[in-house]
Amino acid sequence: MTRKAFETHPRLVLLALPLVLSLLAGCKRGVECTTEITAGAGTFKGTARGEGEKGPVMKAALRDACQKMCVDTKSPMIDACITRCTVDVGATKIGARSSCND
Repeated sequence: MTRKAFETHPRLVLLALPLVLSLLAGCKRGVECTTEITAGAGTFKGTARGEGEKGPVMKAALRDACQKMCVDTKSPMIDACITRCTVDVGATKIGARSSCND
């Protein structure tokens, strides 16, 4: 559309504005999350970065913190330890605190 069309039809600008705003709202944004878990062995901090929704990034930060705990406690099966840690956090057997900036 040319400039002249917008000058002769100012309503087009008002009609197009919500469309433009909704497209901008759908843009992906960077998210960084930090999770700190406290278990009997100490406190472990995990971080993760990603784009889009913060839910998956929070889960990745939790897994990172659990992995650090499992490595520090010299768990013989790291993957099983990480899974158990994330389940225990969900069941509030292990204390956890998460924060994200988006």
